[in-house]
Formats: sequence, C-alpha cells, structure tokens
Amino acid sequence: MEEFSCDIVHVLQNRDFSVLQKLMLYCSNFRAKIAAKVEDATAYEVEYMGKRTESVNKISELQQEIETLQCEVDAIKLQQKIVDKKIINAVKQQEKLEEEINDARLKRDNLSLEMVDLQIESEKRKEKKILTWDAIKLACYTYKQNLDFRIQLINSKESEQIKIYFFIHDTATKDKYFVYLFNCNNQWKVEEIQPMLKTEHLNDLKELVNFSNQSEVSDITAFLCKLRYIFLKYYLNTK
Repeated sequence: MEEFSCDIVHVLQNRDFSVLQKLMLYCSNFRAKIAAKVEDATAYEVEYMGKRTESVNKISELQQEIETLQCEVDAIKLQQKIVDKKIINAVKQQEKLEEEINDARLKRDNLSLEMVDLQIESEKRKEKKILTWDAIKLACYTYKQNLDFRIQLINSKESEQIKIYFFIHDTATKDKYFVYLFNCNNQWKVEEIQPMLKTEHLNDLKELVNFSNQSEVSDITAFLCKLRYIFLKYYLNTK
C-alpha cells in the first residue's frame, strides 16, 4: 500500500485543510484494503479448515483401509502357513506311502522267492516221498513173499500210516495180528499193536522202540522183526 505524506508546516501556515480530505480518503482506502485482506484471510482460513477436515477424513479412511489391508495380509499369511503345513504333511504322507509301497514290493518279492523255494522244496519232497513209497512197496512185496507180512498203506494230507498184518497166509490169523505205524517228518511211531502184548513183551520191544517218542525207520524195521518173533513164539502157538 502506498504511503501518505504531507507538509505539516505548509498546512499550518497556509491553513490548507484540504489535506484532511486526502487523509480521510487515504484512511478509507486503507480500511477497505484491511477489510479485503481480513476477508481474504478469513476465506483462506475457511478454505484451509475445509481442506484440513477433508484431509483428516481422507487420512482416517486411508488408516482404516491400511488396517483392513493389514488384517487381510495377516489372514493371507495365516492361510499361507496353513497351506504350507498341509503341503509338508502331504509330502510326509507321500513319502510314507512310497516307503510302504517299497516295503510291500520288497515283501512281495521276498514272498515270491519264498514261494519258489517252497515249490522247489515241495517238488523235492514229492520226489523223496515217491522214492520212499516205492521202497515201501518193494518192502511190502518182499515181506509178503518171505516174511508172511502184508503192508497196507494209509496216506492222508495230515499224516502217513501203514498197517502191517502178520501171518497172512493163514486165513485164521491174517487179520488178527497187526501193528499201526505213524509217519511224520520221515520218522515212524508205533500207534497200536494187536493183540495187546504182555508187560514183559512190551519191555522187550522198548529196547528197540521208545513208545512215547517217534522212531526212525531202522528202529521200526528191527521192531517189526522182533514183534513177529514174539507173536510167533508166545501168542500164535497158544491160540
């Protein structure tokens, strides 16, 4: 704003009071300019307060959005942890299943090998059994021709039995004197003797065969010869 200047001495000496009107006009202009400045300042303050309020509201909205986003991020992180845990568990389960599959394959292979071994062993046993029974049949024929024996083969899935009849050439005695033999794991056991023997004769036989345990074929062979001798000497001639 321009400055107001006047010569006071000149005004007083010449009584020129026109300067007062200039001063009044100057003051009026000055007040108008001050009022305009105040009005501008008030308008600016109002505008500033509006913008400030708008900014505060915007900041509040942004803060809420940030908090919402943070919650969503936390939820995503938690969900990611859950997914990672599930993935880890799935991987462990897959590894466990693969291990079980490998174990099952190994067991299957072992069982296959065992089955092959069992089949081979079964074939060997069949061959051995055939040879054993062929030998028994040959023995049956020999016993029948030379020792007056008849051997009946009784073969089942659980066990093998033979029933040996003595003195078969005599119709009166061929079915009365016999012994049952039981075979298990290539060992024989005496099951029954008919007719029943006296105690002293059983004791004589126990020297060859232990009646409470299974005996080998060589013992049974000696036992049969001894039994035939006892029948012939002590029982057959007394009938």
